[in-house]
Amino acid sequence: MPNFTMPLPAPVSFVLHRLEENGYHAYAVGGCVRDSIMGVTPKDYDVTTSAKPNEMVEVFSDCRVVETGLKHGTLTVVLDGMNIEVTTYRIDGTYEDGRHPDSVTFTDKLSDDLCRRDFTINAMAYSPERGLVDLFGGCEDIKKQTIRCVGRAVERFSEDGLRILRALRFSSVLEFTPDDECAAAVHELKHLLDKISRERIYVELTKLICGGGASRILGEYADVVAHSLGIDGECVSHGAEIIKNDEKTGGEPISEMRYAALLENLTEEDGNRVFASLKPSREESRALGRFLKHRGWADFDELSIIRLMGKTTDSFPSLLGRYEHVTGRITEDASAEISRISERIISENKPRRVSDLKINGTDLMSLGLTGRAIGQTLDKLLDAVIMGDVENEREALKEKVISYGL
Repeated sequence: MPNFTMPLPAPVSFVLHRLEENGYHAYAVGGCVRDSIMGVTPKDYDVTTSAKPNEMVEVFSDCRVVETGLKHGTLTVVLDGMNIEVTTYRIDGTYEDGRHPDSVTFTDKLSDDLCRRDFTINAMAYSPERGLVDLFGGCEDIKKQTIRCVGRAVERFSEDGLRILRALRFSSVLEFTPDDECAAAVHELKHLLDKISRERIYVELTKLICGGGASRILGEYADVVAHSLGIDGECVSHGAEIIKNDEKTGGEPISEMRYAALLENLTEEDGNRVFASLKPSREESRALGRFLKHRGWADFDELSIIRLMGKTTDSFPSLLGRYEHVTGRITEDASAEISRISERIISENKPRRVSDLKINGTDLMSLGLTGRAIGQTLDKLLDAVIMGDVENEREALKEKVISYGL
């Protein structure tokens, strides 16, 4: 792309210009260049430069910087709310742990830096002064919608096993296809994922299953995903079919719903155990657990939906209805009806939880209740309000308590 001009935010332009005016070469590099070529606004920008770490510190001495990565050649420049990572051209040493280079050597050649990168589409650089640098055919691979490794795929994956999942993640998110060499190496070397932290696997898998090409990639690489999760390939293949149905709905991907699809063939206990091994947050674990606990639930009348909202979240019944539809357990019309009922419950502000009652524990104490009886009575009052046996009004609820003879 000889005439390619990459739009750059002012802070990135400042960083590039500051390095250039001090006698160093500097380029925007990696994913930001790829995204710009594809017409997508990058979420963040990385810069690579011929300046050595101590020289970068001097160049940006009047700026706010973060030096935590300086040992490996990275200085983060903070400008106008943007964090711009600036890294010296480098050559990676051996990867004894299958994840990180044992050492890095700084170099004066941009080509040395680009050839250490994972995929051709991520190995491009751009300078406003010198234009686009594409040494490995990244632009052509973008046109072909192909994921291809820089150099030999076996070598790239052997250096860093996480690149195996990154290849699948990019294929899903960008809706590209790994070339034959990359695909073969992904299958062959999946055991290298055993060296990768569960947290890193979780990040890549989550992006993969929420990508536009998720069901295709999961279907074609079920063995690889299954290995990363520690489950059977049939589970992933079945999950891929559920996710394919979910893609057809056009709804926003919900990661916990899609993990539930991959774990659909497992018991609730085993599904939660597998998911917990990925080290998700507590809230993410709860969200996944809701799907595993309530899947197969068939009581979608208004009263049941209100009760389910009270136990979970206001949005969950609609999500569960969608999940039950894409698994084939209920029809599309039934799923839509669940959403309609849920929306009406929310819009009419019907009580779903004890906290929604117009009476509280202090009120019950004034009526002589103590200890566990307070919580039990509030639960009983909520049931009465939900059933329509009493209005959610303070005096009416007090009278109801008195009628219990407590």
